[in-house]
Amino acid sequence: MRVRGVDKVFTKGGETVYALDKINLDVYRAEYVSIMGPSGSGKSTLFNMIGALDVPTAGEISVGGVSLPSLASSQLSYFRCRHIGYVFQSYNLVPWLTATGNVMLPMTFLGVPEARARARAREMLELVGLPHRLDHLPGECSGGQQQRIAVARALANDPSIILADEPTANLDQKTGAEIIELMGGLCRSQGVTVISATHDFKMLKASDRIVWIKGGRVDKVEDVADLDIVVGGVDERY
Repeated sequence: MRVRGVDKVFTKGGETVYALDKINLDVYRAEYVSIMGPSGSGKSTLFNMIGALDVPTAGEISVGGVSLPSLASSQLSYFRCRHIGYVFQSYNLVPWLTATGNVMLPMTFLGVPEARARARAREMLELVGLPHRLDHLPGECSGGQQQRIAVARALANDPSIILADEPTANLDQKTGAEIIELMGGLCRSQGVTVISATHDFKMLKASDRIVWIKGGRVDKVEDVADLDIVVGGVDERY
């Protein structure tokens, strides 16, 4: 993924506000990147741009050579469904569908035949460690199990990128660590790129790089291998 000169501008009370200001960023295949920044820094706006959930005011975002801002709305919808998997902090599972049914949903939107979608859903649920929950409803599963279902759903259409928005925010420390380990392992074994917006320092330890956003700009990009991260620690600048 390449992000070049991306601006996102809003007009508020007659004043021009830059939520993003000349963002440049490269994210590589099978890389685990965490986006960090304080409230109002532009972190969520950048996350939405990368995920094709919003369009920039100016600049270029491309994935595999495809320019996202140049796509029509229907093309963007297809691109999101086919190439990007989403994991949300609130899971966003359909309560009346089983785990298998929830994972089948994105494949249904792409027109995958039911038998093939069901087999793929069960394969993905086994991959995330839930072979015993295939026919359970979300309400019959723990928070960690629901997030595992969400990860399986994100993998359903074999995406090139998984976007995880605060995926451990509603989980206890042990379960959150398990989800982080799961996504890190999938990043390597499945060759999928993981981009996470997070405040969880445990996620930083699992990342390859950290992108720090401040005032709508990339303040710095750091390789995790070069850092000494203490879980529970706080960087006062952020």
